[in-house]
Amino acid sequence: MVTTAPRRPAAPPRPGRSGSRRRFAGSGPREETPEESDRKDLPAWPLSLLFVGFPVWWLLGLGAFAAPIAASVMALHLMLRGGTRAPRRFGLWALFLVWVIASGTQIDSFGRGVGFIFTFMNYAAATVVFVYAYNCSVKRLPIRRALGMVVVFWVWVVIGGFLGVLMPKTGLTTPFERILPGAIGGNEYVHDLVHPQFAEIQQPWGAPAPYNRPRAPFPYTNAWGAHYALLFPFVILYVTQARFLLRLALIGLMAASLVPAFATLNRGMFLAIVVGVLYTALRYLGRGHARWPAMVIALMVVGGIAALLSGVGSGIDSRTEYSSTTNDRLGLYGEAFVRTLDSPVLGYGAPRPSETYVVSVGTQGEFWHLMFSYGFPGLVFFCGWLWLLSMRTRRVTPDSLLWLHAVVVMASFMLFYYSLDQTELILVFVAGALILRGSAEGKAGGADDRGVAAG
Repeated sequence: MVTTAPRRPAAPPRPGRSGSRRRFAGSGPREETPEESDRKDLPAWPLSLLFVGFPVWWLLGLGAFAAPIAASVMALHLMLRGGTRAPRRFGLWALFLVWVIASGTQIDSFGRGVGFIFTFMNYAAATVVFVYAYNCSVKRLPIRRALGMVVVFWVWVVIGGFLGVLMPKTGLTTPFERILPGAIGGNEYVHDLVHPQFAEIQQPWGAPAPYNRPRAPFPYTNAWGAHYALLFPFVILYVTQARFLLRLALIGLMAASLVPAFATLNRGMFLAIVVGVLYTALRYLGRGHARWPAMVIALMVVGGIAALLSGVGSGIDSRTEYSSTTNDRLGLYGEAFVRTLDSPVLGYGAPRPSETYVVSVGTQGEFWHLMFSYGFPGLVFFCGWLWLLSMRTRRVTPDSLLWLHAVVVMASFMLFYYSLDQTELILVFVAGALILRGSAEGKAGGADDRGVAAG
């Protein structure tokens, strides 16, 4: 049973005990013996199963199902342990899940039913991961360890990007793809999920050459861009507290990762990173820190210069010249709103073919997907929780964790042009859960900042 965390001050340490256990997020509202703590603590390895083990799932053809699989393991641990807590107003998100189920009554075909089930599985998985991270003690899941798992995931994303650059035409027939029934595996959406391709090869009419846009280890290039943007703050935070040699290695890999990032020609990714970094820099400056914001902005300036010299800007201009992607998106947004007026309460359960464009309505941004698929109430519940999460994490302490807050802030506007219904949403929820966990377990402002440098 999930209970809302009570609003009460943390219990002071018992006499004779060290308070050093409250490093990042505290160790709980009351002191326990080590034996009690070991029995009740949730293990961290299920999160590692998702982030560190992601390439294994991808090669099996289960990359798109890695989150639900790992979340099932987490749910089992939560049930066995009991006493699960949730932050205040989490019921808003629970209402969203209920509304999604109700909207499923509007599904009108088998193919859309498959998409509906898959999407709901991802929302449910994100819910379990959030609750799990929120309930993990700092002893089992310190900030440093959680960051390390996510950074390993980022390394896999970068490697996948390079596969798309070096072998854009390569695809893999996976074991899971082989065993799927034809009625399911033949679905275009399912095929994209279980048959990995290293890149999207696009050649709009009139374009002089195809655009090879990396997408591995995800089904679409936009998914690669969304993940890369949301992972950027995690990597920056980890770099600020890594050992010297590891820090140098990560900075070098960040520089190298610009190669596949530029190759995506993904405008939304660049916009999200720039806004996220500038926002965090301003927040840092407002708290009296200048060194790390200055270094990160300098790094971005160098990246911008590299982008200009590499011709990525002209590549984007060329793609938009031969492609009507911008106008199509605007048209799809308008169509999503107009058609939702015909089913404003429950929506349509899933995206449906456009009456004007080749792309389906409800596939070009989470905001429009929510509106079209689950009606205006579903949109309000989802955005209400995400934006509330952004507001509740804005006063995070220690100052270094502003980078985690930045992940939530970035998602709050990325949803207008990116989907956030797979691992993207999990990254956002992990960032929010780690911050709220500290607030619930003794107010992170009283926690030590040892181990993560504020800069």
